[in-house]
Amino acid sequence: MDFGIGGDHFDTVGEELLSAEEWYEGAGTCYSQDGTTFLDIFDADEYVDCRKDNLFYPFASRNEWEVADFLLRNPLFHDKLNFVPHCVYTTAARVLHVYSEWLTGDFTWDIQNQLPRGATILGTVLSSDKTNVTTMTGARVAHPLLLGLANIRMCTCTKLLSRAFLLTALLPIPQYLHPNQRMWGVLEDCLIHECLVIVLKPLMIAAEIGIMMSDPVGNIRHCYTPLAAYIVDTPKACMLACVRGKTSPFTMASYLEFGDSFRHPERTRSVTLEQLVNIKADPNNLKAFFEACTEYRLNSVHAPFWMYWPYADPSVFLMPESLHHWHKEFWDHDLHWCLVAVGVLELDFRF
Repeated sequence: MDFGIGGDHFDTVGEELLSAEEWYEGAGTCYSQDGTTFLDIFDADEYVDCRKDNLFYPFASRNEWEVADFLLRNPLFHDKLNFVPHCVYTTAARVLHVYSEWLTGDFTWDIQNQLPRGATILGTVLSSDKTNVTTMTGARVAHPLLLGLANIRMCTCTKLLSRAFLLTALLPIPQYLHPNQRMWGVLEDCLIHECLVIVLKPLMIAAEIGIMMSDPVGNIRHCYTPLAAYIVDTPKACMLACVRGKTSPFTMASYLEFGDSFRHPERTRSVTLEQLVNIKADPNNLKAFFEACTEYRLNSVHAPFWMYWPYADPSVFLMPESLHHWHKEFWDHDLHWCLVAVGVLELDFRF
């Protein structure tokens, strides 16, 4: 397995660079199709009555189940999937931990510790952005919701021709009639979260109780579907984290504290939910609830979609986004700091 680790990144003078891996024992177990013992245990849980009328529970039907099952069973990915959390080190001494694929992270190891022995983690990757659905015929816009699988290796899922993402739904962008235009943004944020709950509910249930699925070579696996990542731009990340603009979706800092020389505490799932509980205003009274959220700089979404998804934490699944976090950060900040520090002529001379 190639993780792109080269000798140029480490001081290996006089010794050969070795590789050591630690795999999570008992994870990602394969069960044969005639394995009755495990299936008997699986069918003896509290949800067995739900599967009497619907064999694909928690999915509504076979069609819905096949959409989620397509990425896992796609034969093009049969040798591009990882199922077992593992740690990668640069040497056998296990001093320097290398993070590359999703399953090499600490988060997946922690989730695996909370699941039944033999369970397989299928990391759900979501992505959405405002897009024109039609042109010259009404200029309709929507938020396409794309679904991917974090178990697919990076060298495969980042290629456009791999088709590693599926269009799952079109989240609407309606026109609002509320007399206060400031409330239009609040209504849109609440609507997006409501739609995500409806569309992603089967994955939320599967993340809690698990579901039997088949991999590309026909092995039966007991799969759980935690939310691994949600790829959006910075404004949408604030909306998903339930915070207002000019507020960090990852930490407790606001725009007045962005220049602090220390790292602020993380805005974790429990922190945001506790703040929502402390707000006593009625969520149906938009203006009153919006004003009550000002103290915590929340955006007035009283029921975020991730509160129903086990193991989902905005401070973990929200990913840095290259346009705002790297490109614009360099041109709008780093470059100006360099111009002030060394001057225009010196910078032109060196570069």
